[in-house]
Amino acid sequence: MTTKITSAWAFKRYQEILERLPEPARAGACQRIDDLSDVTNQFDVFVFDAFGVLNVGETPIDGAATRIENLRRDGKQIFLLSNSASQPSEFIRKKYNAMGYDFAPGEVLTSRDVMIPSLKEYGSKMNWGVIAPSDTRFDDLPCHAMPLDIENISKVDGIIFLKISEWSDAKQQILIHELSSRHMPVLIGNPDLVGPREDSFSRQPGFYGHDLWDRTGVVPKFFGKPYSNAFDLVRQRLRGDTTERRVLMVGDTLHTDILGGMAAGFSAALVTGHGVLRGLDVAMCIEASGIKPDLILPSI
Repeated sequence: MTTKITSAWAFKRYQEILERLPEPARAGACQRIDDLSDVTNQFDVFVFDAFGVLNVGETPIDGAATRIENLRRDGKQIFLLSNSASQPSEFIRKKYNAMGYDFAPGEVLTSRDVMIPSLKEYGSKMNWGVIAPSDTRFDDLPCHAMPLDIENISKVDGIIFLKISEWSDAKQQILIHELSSRHMPVLIGNPDLVGPREDSFSRQPGFYGHDLWDRTGVVPKFFGKPYSNAFDLVRQRLRGDTTERRVLMVGDTLHTDILGGMAAGFSAALVTGHGVLRGLDVAMCIEASGIKPDLILPSI
């Protein structure tokens, strides 16, 4: 399964799993704009993806913090909606504040926030094996959770993928063998296949979640974009009588940010200069996928 992750590979893989994803409610006009200042008055709420929109790896994107500051000054409601599941949302908020983004409590929403209520549905007797870095804390998870390793895999009742920086193809093979012999629920806290870094792409939990689906037939439960559970969390926090089409989802990935936002009834803007589609023919990707955003811009 070892392969070099590139923009072209990521797009091809997203296309292979397209039938597993929500369907967009409509097709957008694919209007090209210079930046969000061109359409500020058309929307009341701006929902930003993180990687590829606000930062690449650990590096903030030039001008993005200022853009958000200007939108806030214009009275817009702002959210960061991230598929990052490895840490609580307050940790993510502080991380982005340290990069220069002035997010307030309650403005940062993560797929971990989406997953937590679902864990309660499984009851308190479940023993969950969690795939995450060894120093990850699980205090906020309403369940009995332990780091998953080869020695304890037979002792867990379910699997949670949060972050796969210490996961490997060899460990994945052992998990596949275990799932082939007994059924367990598998929860994917980050549906992304890849994440853009400064000079490469990293695998994300969705990469392994869909690999499990392919090779075992076990259908994981995904939390985060493009699934409706993430956008329901945004909808719950909208001010007043904001209409869905005046909510703009801003992201770099057609198959998560854009597809999910439009399936939820929101408007969507595709950022092309920094993320998963960088270096690709964007028009060709839109045509091939059938996922057509309302707006296309190089950076926010």
